Amino acid sequence: MIKLLVSQSDLLRGLNSVSTALPARSSLPYLTNVLLETEGDRLRLAATDLDTTVITAIPASVSTPGSVTLPGKKFHEIIRELPEDEVRINGTGNRITISCGQGSFTLGGSSSEQFPTLPAKGTGEPARIQMSVLSDAIRKTVYAVARDDYRATLNGALMDVGPEGFEMVATDGHRLSCISLVGVRSGSPIHALVGPKALNLLVRLAEEGEVEIRYQGSQISFEFGKTTIFSRTIDGEYPPYRKVIPVDNDCILRVGREELISVLRRVKTMANPSTHQVKFALEPGAVVVQSESADAGEARETLNADYAAEPFQIGFNGNFLMEILRNMNCERVSLMMKNPGTAVVIQDEAETGEGDRYLALLMPVKLVQSGGQAAD
Repeated sequence: MIKLLVSQSDLLRGLNSVSTALPARSSLPYLTNVLLETEGDRLRLAATDLDTTVITAIPASVSTPGSVTLPGKKFHEIIRELPEDEVRINGTGNRITISCGQGSFTLGGSSSEQFPTLPAKGTGEPARIQMSVLSDAIRKTVYAVARDDYRATLNGALMDVGPEGFEMVATDGHRLSCISLVGVRSGSPIHALVGPKALNLLVRLAEEGEVEIRYQGSQISFEFGKTTIFSRTIDGEYPPYRKVIPVDNDCILRVGREELISVLRRVKTMANPSTHQVKFALEPGAVVVQSESADAGEARETLNADYAAEPFQIGFNGNFLMEILRNMNCERVSLMMKNPGTAVVIQDEAETGEGDRYLALLMPVKLVQSGGQAAD
């Protein structure tokens, strides 16, 4: 039996948070449910896909304490359509009534005993980081996480926090993103591989203030406000990524970030849809961006730029390059190259290499001439 009163806005806010953890599909019916559990004068809401769990609490007037699980998507849909008024939830067994204003809905509930055991926060002092700083670091790295790669460690981002600073890294073997913040330190070291779902949820649910991070065993948690995100971490050692970052790329292209994005967006419309290849022809004071496909034709646009090294041509996956540029927030970028076969380092033109640092690495692609043959 459970009986309580809660405001529609508070309940909707709570459901907006926990429903993000619901799996898109599952062969286990209980994973599609949301847990409702009273705690004194609060209602705790939780949802999980077994790898990622979101728990939050909202104020409630509890007449009869208890717990129940309800179909998450349907419950969320009902609450979203209700007027901003008080919502009454009461029932027992598999029959839960939701009332608001003149409306009443009945959902089939199930016992909370069938719901997975909720994870507990790790012990010890947490690492504390400003949410705005962590969210920015996630945005700049998580896009490069591999998707279902056979190398399990590439399917997450490395989060390294300690007395010497903060670093996050992600790579899928074709591109790499890395952010280092020397001013963000913690006496509670964390070295964990975190899956992209938990990181993306953290950015989506972010609130102002600090986030407390705890890591223990195979679990990491992010606590902010009344909400906690738990995630299973990925086992294994992350690849030695520093070894693949070139240090002697001396052909430097400096260009406006937004201008380059605009040119890429236009030129990419004619790129081969399977390779998304774009070609950069570098020449003094300019870069010519080109693409072509056997079916669509070709595109070519010249962009004024700061370039003074030897002319040469290099190819990229246009989608990968645009994603890197979109996740940067500087006015001008530097593309540091060596030759058509060496990884390119992309960073803020104003980057000095000292203190805080963000860079992206992109592997070039072999240029393909019209007709599908590789260029010499």
